[in-house]
Amino acid sequence: MNKKPPRPQASPSGPPRPEPPELLAPAGSKAAWAAAVEGGADAVYLGLKDFSARTYADNFSLAELQAVLRESHAVGVKVYLALNSLIKEGELGLAWKLLAAAAALEPDGLILQDLGLSALAARHFPQIPRHASTLTAVHSLPGLITLQKAGFSRAVLSRELAFDEVEALARYSPIEAEIFIHGALCFSFSGLCLMSSFLGGRSALRGGCTQPCRRVYQRGGKKGAFFSTTDLAAAPYFQQLRRLPLASFKIEGRMKGPDYVSRVVRAYRMLLDAPEAEWPYALAEAENILAEAPGRRTTGGPLAAEIEGALAPLSATTSGLKVGFMEPAGPGRGRLTPGRPLAVNDRLRLQPKAGEESAAFNLKTITLEGREVAEAPAGRDVILGGPNLPSQPGFLFKVSSGNEERAFLASPLVRAVKEAAPGPIPAGPKALPPELRAAPGRGPRVRAAEPARGAGYWVWLERLEDVTELANFPAKKVILPLTVPNVRHLRHHRRLKEEVGRLVWSLPPLIFHRRQSRLGQEIADLLERGAREFMISNLGQINLIQRAGGATAGIKIWGDHRLGALNHLAEAALISLGLAGVTLSLEADAETYQALWAAPAAGGRLLYLYGRPALFTARYPLDQRRTAIVSPRGEKFHLSLEGDQTIVVAERPVLMAPLLKMPPLPGAAGLILDLRQEAHLGAKLQELKKSLAGARNSQGSVFNFKRSLM
Repeated sequence: MNKKPPRPQASPSGPPRPEPPELLAPAGSKAAWAAAVEGGADAVYLGLKDFSARTYADNFSLAELQAVLRESHAVGVKVYLALNSLIKEGELGLAWKLLAAAAALEPDGLILQDLGLSALAARHFPQIPRHASTLTAVHSLPGLITLQKAGFSRAVLSRELAFDEVEALARYSPIEAEIFIHGALCFSFSGLCLMSSFLGGRSALRGGCTQPCRRVYQRGGKKGAFFSTTDLAAAPYFQQLRRLPLASFKIEGRMKGPDYVSRVVRAYRMLLDAPEAEWPYALAEAENILAEAPGRRTTGGPLAAEIEGALAPLSATTSGLKVGFMEPAGPGRGRLTPGRPLAVNDRLRLQPKAGEESAAFNLKTITLEGREVAEAPAGRDVILGGPNLPSQPGFLFKVSSGNEERAFLASPLVRAVKEAAPGPIPAGPKALPPELRAAPGRGPRVRAAEPARGAGYWVWLERLEDVTELANFPAKKVILPLTVPNVRHLRHHRRLKEEVGRLVWSLPPLIFHRRQSRLGQEIADLLERGAREFMISNLGQINLIQRAGGATAGIKIWGDHRLGALNHLAEAALISLGLAGVTLSLEADAETYQALWAAPAAGGRLLYLYGRPALFTARYPLDQRRTAIVSPRGEKFHLSLEGDQTIVVAERPVLMAPLLKMPPLPGAAGLILDLRQEAHLGAKLQELKKSLAGARNSQGSVFNFKRSLM
């Protein structure tokens, strides 16, 4: 294969030409990697067997990564390594060894989410560029400035941005900006989904998402996959996008087969290279190619301001090309009239109902008019066979092409990787770095003890006037959303002004550019009135508060549980960016809590003790009636608002009573009681008093405490 032509350089007769954005493709397997390279990708991103936010992809070993780097670089293609999972405290040693070994192979960049792992990479492997994963939920200029301060050279912007928001960030970002242009969307904003973890301990932030947004729920008398979204397709808007000063156009799909990767890469390669005069023809051809790429129904989604149109509650939730309706025809056999050709060894999946699907299976036999054939033409009645073929009726989807997978596995690229004797993989440092030697990594066993209440309770209320309900409750701090009604109430009620010293003002997780300037002024006004403490839930809010505060002394910024602190290095990295303390991740399991108890504290530590945290946080508007949304297993959820965003909370609250039985937490600053979703504050406070006094949990969820966080 020929090498790619060099990127445009400075012209001898004029100013330097800007380098065009790269086309970045997913490589979840060797066949998909070959499809990406042969389709014309400028770069690929892939993961290793561990610490990749796509646990269920095939992923690569270190030896395979070494060969892929060699073969990719030989044809001018870059390779970015995704180590973009959150890291538990007890995993830091293994993550360090993997990072060190991978860094020695010199990938072109590291895609990271965990700020602790990023800090290790920055200190010990500064020569490798670091890209902030979309899971960091950076969606604002202040967020990009914070990432720059943290040493990132590129940010993968949130998938949920509208075109004007992408345009503003691209033009003013202090670091490279990368956007997604094609592939799956989630209902919840990237990096803010806790639903899969809450339901079963499989974290979306660690690659284990079970896709609860694709399930069918019931609300009132209606059933539907209310949270299911279409896929993103930016092709109709790509002429405008390619004019922006972006570093990279990214295709989602590390779980996809090579046929998907090949088609999508070829389509966007055509669009990226098309002369302006030929754009209509290139777009028509590209859309024809994309129509044959396995996936869901596509829209421009948030990128095209199609917020409501991106929801598809009654349509197919399975990803793939719809083939037709299949009926059982005996054990391991099904009858259908396919709407598109099928071939033996195609990967298929049956969807009996929206939100339900069988495990994917390989097609083993096709019977046409009484004889076995290798391929089934469209429009002819056939019998499909295979040992794992489902026995119920439903819509059949083609997930990937077996023939195309075999073709890409036989490509010269894959053959070169398989046949090449791997060179010696450089041995990483034998000793742990000082940052890890300082932490034992194993904490004390959980045991009954005096509850560690010295830190005091921080009570999170929705309205400032509700502070009066705390007259008989020992609240050390009161957290309040920074809303116009709360600020107005503070201005006009003299008695409440006396509370300003214990108020902590919380910011919503998503603050887009239209709101930022006004919010900055509101923060400045609060500072003039004596406010000094704030609670943030996104990295960008650090810079927002610091700029509004200017030279104001004594400002304290606390981080909430959505900053994903599962290890002490992540805590330390957040403290170095300007936080006074951090709430430990609500996803932590008992083992991780124990290990963090024994790890050094770089600043104050908060624990989320009680509340109904947002499990989904979305830009999609949904009916806010209090009617419960019920899962197939009977779990009940409700819709609410946080800031301007839709959130989904569980009817059953979280009550982390086991934390009160653990020894005192080093650096403990407070225990958070989140009462924002409570209708009867007085009664709930009395109930909590009894539960907390005995460290009992009679009705609440303990999240992942009693199970392993996957």
